[in-house]
Amino acid sequence: MNNRRPSGMSTNLPPEVARPLARITERLVGEHDGLTVLTLVTEACRGLLRAQATGVLLLDPRGGIQVAAASDERARLIELLQAFSDEGPCSESIRTGKIIEVDDVASTEDRWPAFARAAADAGYATIVALPMRLDGQTVGGINLLFTKNVRLTDAERELGQALTDLASLGLSQDHSARRIRRVSEYTLTTLNDRVHVAHAIGYLAGALDLDPEQARIVFTEYANSHRINLADLARALTSGVLRPTDIGTQSTAVPPTP
Repeated sequence: MNNRRPSGMSTNLPPEVARPLARITERLVGEHDGLTVLTLVTEACRGLLRAQATGVLLLDPRGGIQVAAASDERARLIELLQAFSDEGPCSESIRTGKIIEVDDVASTEDRWPAFARAAADAGYATIVALPMRLDGQTVGGINLLFTKNVRLTDAERELGQALTDLASLGLSQDHSARRIRRVSEYTLTTLNDRVHVAHAIGYLAGALDLDPEQARIVFTEYANSHRINLADLARALTSGVLRPTDIGTQSTAVPPTP
């Protein structure tokens, strides 16, 4: 059996990480409102990512950007300034859909004159803005505010974006009977996709002379590295859009299964 573990993952998740994630996901699978999830996410960002304060800006369907949450009054004023002046890292993150990291807020006065002065006067040195994304669209952003110059590690950056994505899910969940109906629809789709993926993996195994487990690993690694849904990759493979050799030659080598 192949016991390879994806790089960067550990079997021992620290309690200080597990507990906030458990609280957020418990809300997501139960009855919840978007603001509660946003609050839990921003609290987790403060605890796990060393931020002294956090704030959330959301795109208003009626136009513009609105402050949805802030950890304290000082952070709320900074978020309000970004919303009304359209200056600052979070506004830019919402426009571009990218993580914006400002290591030294005071040095950005040419870029964001009003925001840079206000943020520096409020005592913030570093700000990181994480985009809230849903179905390929940016719907808002979460600000991490630091009173000291900080540079996030790659792991912290990935965790921050994962928490931000959970906040996006908190805005999109249906409730009650409607949610149950949608779950039924998604369940049927998932089961159909599973069959299609199994066929694609079998096709890949035969074409590349791999055993089924090797083919599954090659298939899923290609999907993960290219950020493709498994069902979409299966359709591309079985329809001829992708050839088995396209997937096999671009995946990492898989050792033979004992």
